[in-house]
Amino acid sequence: MKPISARPGIPWYYLVAPFGLVLITVLCYLPSLHYAFQFDDVANIVKYFDIRHNTFWKLFFTGSRWISYWLNAIHYSIGKFDPFSYRVGNVIIHNLNGLLVFYLFYTCLSRLKKPSFFKDNNFIIALISSALFLLHPVQTQTVCYVIQGELEGMAALFSLSTIACFLQVTIAHSVTSYHTALLLMFTLTAFACGTKEITIVLPLLILLVDWFFVAHGSWQTLKKRWWLHAMVFGIIGYLYMRLLTPRFFYDLFGLKMAVKNNIGNIITHHPQALITPFTFFLSQFKVILHYIGIFLWPFNISVEYDWLVTKGFFAPDCYIPLILLLTIAGYTVRLLKHNKISPLGFGIIWFFICIIPRSSIIPSPELIVDYKTYLGSIGWLFIIASTLAYCFVRVCAYVRVKTLYTHAALTLLVALGLGYQTQERNKVWSSGLAFWGNIIENAPGKARAHNNYGVELSQNLGKYRESIPHFQRAISMDAQYPDPCNNLAVAYARTNNLDGAIAMMKQCLTINKQYPEGHNNLASFFLEKGDADNAQVCLKKALSYRPHYGKAHFNLGRVHALRGNQELAWQCYKKACMEADFDTEPGFCVYAQASLALKKYDDAIIGFKKVLELNPSHVSAMFHLANAFHITESYHDALTWYQKTLAHTPTDERVLFNIGETYLKLGNIAQALKHYQRIPNGRMPHTAQRLVECHRLLGQEDKAIQLASRAQKSAAA
Repeated sequence: MKPISARPGIPWYYLVAPFGLVLITVLCYLPSLHYAFQFDDVANIVKYFDIRHNTFWKLFFTGSRWISYWLNAIHYSIGKFDPFSYRVGNVIIHNLNGLLVFYLFYTCLSRLKKPSFFKDNNFIIALISSALFLLHPVQTQTVCYVIQGELEGMAALFSLSTIACFLQVTIAHSVTSYHTALLLMFTLTAFACGTKEITIVLPLLILLVDWFFVAHGSWQTLKKRWWLHAMVFGIIGYLYMRLLTPRFFYDLFGLKMAVKNNIGNIITHHPQALITPFTFFLSQFKVILHYIGIFLWPFNISVEYDWLVTKGFFAPDCYIPLILLLTIAGYTVRLLKHNKISPLGFGIIWFFICIIPRSSIIPSPELIVDYKTYLGSIGWLFIIASTLAYCFVRVCAYVRVKTLYTHAALTLLVALGLGYQTQERNKVWSSGLAFWGNIIENAPGKARAHNNYGVELSQNLGKYRESIPHFQRAISMDAQYPDPCNNLAVAYARTNNLDGAIAMMKQCLTINKQYPEGHNNLASFFLEKGDADNAQVCLKKALSYRPHYGKAHFNLGRVHALRGNQELAWQCYKKACMEADFDTEPGFCVYAQASLALKKYDDAIIGFKKVLELNPSHVSAMFHLANAFHITESYHDALTWYQKTLAHTPTDERVLFNIGETYLKLGNIAQALKHYQRIPNGRMPHTAQRLVECHRLLGQEDKAIQLASRAQKSAAA
């Protein structure tokens, strides 16, 4: 069978085609760029206090995921907690990875020495591989799950970039290009250790690429680069030994790691049982088969699954998947015996190299998570792409069409079909209600799914009565889960059952005494009953567990205000938003208003400016900021903000009068008069007096006398 190759004269196609896939990918993810944060994104971004203060040098190699923290600090500096910047970043990372997948397979397959289906059709195989990687609906969990998109995405980006540099090292034609590629390769290897721990497999992936596509199965050729592979192994080994500590590896290989269930997410048959390395290992056979299957049949994927660990080696959910995996292993061995550099063998080995570290003896409270396939999927998707490409070639040969555009059209159909599924899957992330509703549908045994669905009903939609059954079900499923108790107490309070709320919150705190949200909410209930003393006790506990808990500082301010101590209340309001994490529009509003009331005008100015940074169209903040500037005799600043306020409320008599007052202070009598004249008669006190004063200052004595006389008659009437 003759290969179908590009016609002469269109070399640009090799760039246009993969970038066309990028365009389709962007369009598919475009509707999701404004979706709110979901799940752990809230804890790792919105509730992560240090995001405000982290810098590159502060984080530099301080942990195995420091690059993600740095990225989030950059996004925070751009739009605070607006998800748009974070999501755009993930889409960019994903598309860069898709282009690198294309480059990897196009370059590697073209370097095969012997003519073969893979070498002859390297372009179309690379293109379909890139299309599958970019547009497969399974990848939506990585791209839309912001924090994991950064972790998994950056791990893949640095790994693939390092491999690309390795390929450049092996084909460099000059000393300069050789050493440049080599330096970049080692630098990227080091930085890969700051993305996510899965990059520990990077030395094996580079060795794999070398054996199959550079050394071409020659041990003698491979040995010529022993020092290069040793350097990569050395960099990765040293940095992970430093970042994870030797104790981690001692416990790992000594099988001493055992973890507890996450509250609300029980994966053992007994809630109090530990997840041991051996039990987790036996349970991963079925998980690996699931990971293989979702790329063939992605219609039952979910962010969470309510699977449990296997009961033992002789349980059907252990030995049956094991037999199937051993069958795959046997096929791979047979394949490589026939051809020791079989590209299909490469894809299988790549997949398992990336999956095994997470599906082996490192126990985790998350038994199965689809985003963990992100880097490993490249190998498995390459096999699927090769199968599709083979079918395309046979179809084209059968209908006697020998044009690259036929392949492009078929690839486009695949891309559009996957793109539609991806766009539909993205809708799961459109709201908390859709997100947790989908998990309840796919994993009804998850207590935290019912709890978080109830949170969406109550706190975001105000449907407190409808949320109560979900909280009650979550409590019945996991008695040691404090969150639904806390949320049920809030729902009781909002449905006028304050005593029930207090009782439920106390029950919550018996489960977890060190629960800041619980102590803060209990304080709120006491405040509603006017019990300042008990509220203060609760808030002190909340702040002892989380000193930067802004809402607790705010509620402590309410305690002092209830006692009539406005100065102490103000101090708490200020700390809540200036030193803690209540640096939100409502937080700054209360601080600024309290500052204004206590005549702390400089603080009021700071507070209202912060409000306007978060919400530039906050008209009340504009007006009060202008007033604060006016009182502190900063008349030009006051005028600026009065005019901005007037642009939003052009008929507001208060704004018009204050602009007139400001112009009067600045000595611009004509402008002052102009604004006083826009105020309807009788709508603002002292307007008539100001009109008379302006006319006199302008030397219009007759007009001033006339207006004064009219004002006297109006007052007498």
